[in-house]
Amino acid sequence: MKDGPPVKSRFKTRDFWVRMVSALILIPVTLTCAILGGIWFILLVALASAAMGREWVRMSDREAGGRAYASAVLGLMVPIYFANGGQWGWALLSLFLVAIIAAIERAGRGEPWRAVGGLLYIGLAVLSILYLRSGSDGLLRLLYLFAVVWAADSAAYIFGSQMRGPKLWPSVSPNKTWSGFTAGLVAGTLAGSLTFYFAGYGVEAGLVTLSAVLAVISVAGDLLSSWLKRRFGVKDTGTSIPGHGGVLDRLDSILAAGMALAAFMLLFAGNTVL
Repeated sequence: MKDGPPVKSRFKTRDFWVRMVSALILIPVTLTCAILGGIWFILLVALASAAMGREWVRMSDREAGGRAYASAVLGLMVPIYFANGGQWGWALLSLFLVAIIAAIERAGRGEPWRAVGGLLYIGLAVLSILYLRSGSDGLLRLLYLFAVVWAADSAAYIFGSQMRGPKLWPSVSPNKTWSGFTAGLVAGTLAGSLTFYFAGYGVEAGLVTLSAVLAVISVAGDLLSSWLKRRFGVKDTGTSIPGHGGVLDRLDSILAAGMALAAFMLLFAGNTVL
């Protein structure tokens, strides 16, 4: 007696290969700009920030007009400008001022927290990424972040699709499983540790622990994005990246882990290889 057609793994669907092609295009571009640094990296960050600002408004405020989009997109450029000059205090101050302006613009439609929350989250994450890239070891720190997040994300997607099993948080993200989370945790920890090993540094217990923590936080960033999309009633934050959705969909894990790594650096400056 037949039970019906076999269930195909997500790993074998067209969506997987579309994701792969997009990644094969975006990863080299991202790495090239990160390695070159300077104006190239700033332009990449500015373009990504503009896209994320637009996607946030589109997702959280369906009645938004041109002023809402302008305050989000152009507003994120101001702190990036100051950060590019190493003026971190002014960058933070300008970000908070922009968030206040966006809240005032949003107030007439209610729930101004939507404007403030999105701008502050994206803005602080972007400043964190720029901070990580600054300094003589900036490239290594950024590559370390990419290695942890990309390895965790890829392993979680592939192994979760193949092994399936119990869901991680079905009410928020039905496709995420504990098997995928475990695979991502192992892969992210290993990738982060190997990044510093091949850079000529020893692999200390603290570094392994940090890599594991960042892998977990990257998953938390992904889950936060999924929760927000359900909260706002959208499937994806945008459609600009085939197979991934929007820029926010693609960078949600990087944003969360980037802020955590920058905070770690600020708290333990001088006491770590980072």
